[in-house]
Amino acid sequence: MLWYSLIELDFLISLIIVIVYGLFSLRCKNINLTDVYFISRLLPITFIIGFYVESCNTVFYPSIDLLVAILTSIVMGSFRNFESILLLLLAFVGNIFMLHSIDFMTFFITLEAQNFCFFVLCALMSSKISSSFNVEASIKFFVLSAFTSGVLLYWFSHLYLITGCTTFSLITNFCSNRVLCFFSYFVLCALLFKLGAAPLHLWVTHIYSGVKRNLLLYISTIPKLSLFGFWFNNFQTTVSYSSVLLFSLFSLILGSFSAYNQPALRSLFAYSTINEMGLMLLAVESAGFHALFQHLGLYIISQFLLWNLHDKNLFSIVALTLAGLPPLAGFFGKAFIFWHASTVGLFTTLLVALICTVVSLVYYLRIIRLFYNASSAISLRFLHYTGACSIRRSMIIQPTNTIYSMETRVALTSLCVVLLFFLPIFVIKPFVCFA
Repeated sequence: MLWYSLIELDFLISLIIVIVYGLFSLRCKNINLTDVYFISRLLPITFIIGFYVESCNTVFYPSIDLLVAILTSIVMGSFRNFESILLLLLAFVGNIFMLHSIDFMTFFITLEAQNFCFFVLCALMSSKISSSFNVEASIKFFVLSAFTSGVLLYWFSHLYLITGCTTFSLITNFCSNRVLCFFSYFVLCALLFKLGAAPLHLWVTHIYSGVKRNLLLYISTIPKLSLFGFWFNNFQTTVSYSSVLLFSLFSLILGSFSAYNQPALRSLFAYSTINEMGLMLLAVESAGFHALFQHLGLYIISQFLLWNLHDKNLFSIVALTLAGLPPLAGFFGKAFIFWHASTVGLFTTLLVALICTVVSLVYYLRIIRLFYNASSAISLRFLHYTGACSIRRSMIIQPTNTIYSMETRVALTSLCVVLLFFLPIFVIKPFVCFA
């Protein structure tokens, strides 16, 4: 048994060594933390490579684990203090172990370990301007998440009392379909709260308004990938998909119409994220997890481009992608979901999704018009914390420190732009099958 856990133990020992060396470096002025940051960024990728080597995979193929490791390493480049790097590594441990958790307790422990890192990071990464808002957002997230975790633990214990089993895949052998749908609905509510789907979305708007954008980049991408990966691996056989469709409709309607009159851009993108979550849940209901991960990948690329912007022309690309206009990849991702929604007979949901897409197109184009009607000297520094500032006020905030070096930002944004333009070559492939 110990032999099969050798890679996980090796990673945890490496993490402890990095912690000890980092603490020693903080006490010694002659030792720089640059090597600690470099090793910390390599740890997630080396762990995944070791995992594949240890499992004797002859073909090395990309998977959710590898994507989580790469995204974590990239996001770590935007953090400049040892405490944040350490918390990101601990969150990575929770993400990876949650992907492969097969029973109630391992899923609950890894989920709470991930949430604990978010609580601390939200309050830790504060500035003189936004410290009170960061702490407020962290406390609200903590209270709501604690309540949801309590509900999740209660229904896990209730399922154990009924079935005597804690494994997700074996629950269907002990429960009738009616009882299973009833209990899986409450577990699904807790899972969708962590994903930020409406009407369980209250923490999303507070977090988007109160934290720094490098942490916001992490929260809006990697946890969603790991949660959907867990859903795909272990939870899809126990969930009732009629309830998924209900949450999808809530997210589409509330995300699109609530974002229309938002005065602050961060609030607008918070509700836009809720709208995108509705599309992903619609993909689960109609097209399956292939379309879900396809659209989730496009969403992650657009988020990386959004939170590293330094030019309003690049913002136009992000807005057009999120709005779903051709020839960018966002159009083909949404079209694939709408196609499958029509083939399975979800015409009412499809009509609602199309109306919400038109509404989102209106406010995205309105924002582009505001940028291009403004003076050419206006930059996109408003994506730093703006508090309750309006769109026009937030445009004139003075530049602050960037989250990456300029060379890294240019390389990252260039890669995202190339992907958004050339991914349709691969995304359009499913339509060929229907021709």
